[in-house]
Amino acid sequence: MRAAIIYYSKTGRTKQVALYVRKKLAELSVQTSTYEIKQVREYSRWLLFLNPRVIYDTLSSRLIEIKKLPGFNPEYFDILILGTPIWIGRVTPAIRSFVWKYKDKITKPTACFTTSSLRRNYALKFKAMLESLGYKVIAYISISNFNRDRNAIDHFIREVFDHLKASRQPIHHTS
Repeated sequence: MRAAIIYYSKTGRTKQVALYVRKKLAELSVQTSTYEIKQVREYSRWLLFLNPRVIYDTLSSRLIEIKKLPGFNPEYFDILILGTPIWIGRVTPAIRSFVWKYKDKITKPTACFTTSSLRRNYALKFKAMLESLGYKVIAYISISNFNRDRNAIDHFIREVFDHLKASRQPIHHTS
């Protein structure tokens, strides 16, 4: 069983969740690779939400240029897990650009998570966006506080693992 976790993280909150998911899946004997999306022209961390380019790129749904992910081949994995912070109520431009770039190349099941300070179900919006592009989403979760949401994150990981395990079961035919 092989999983890829692809995420964008500007402040480190989304990366914290991605690394936790990787650790928990590894404990369940899932081979997991992580890929952090980087932009060709990165935003400054200082005053991030006052940055006119961040605001424009986020609100306009504009696709931006992202760097290649060395060694990433979606066909190598049994499942892909996508993680993104939420900016101004939307998926980050980097993740949006990634999912558009790979929309016709990813045929495997996908799970997704969002991080935000607000307790809103942004992952449901992310799921809908992914499904509109042809992704098959099998699990999703919105995370607003890593420590408080730990049980929900563990449940999300269990959903991903159960799906992986079920997809590995041999099919028995009866005559």
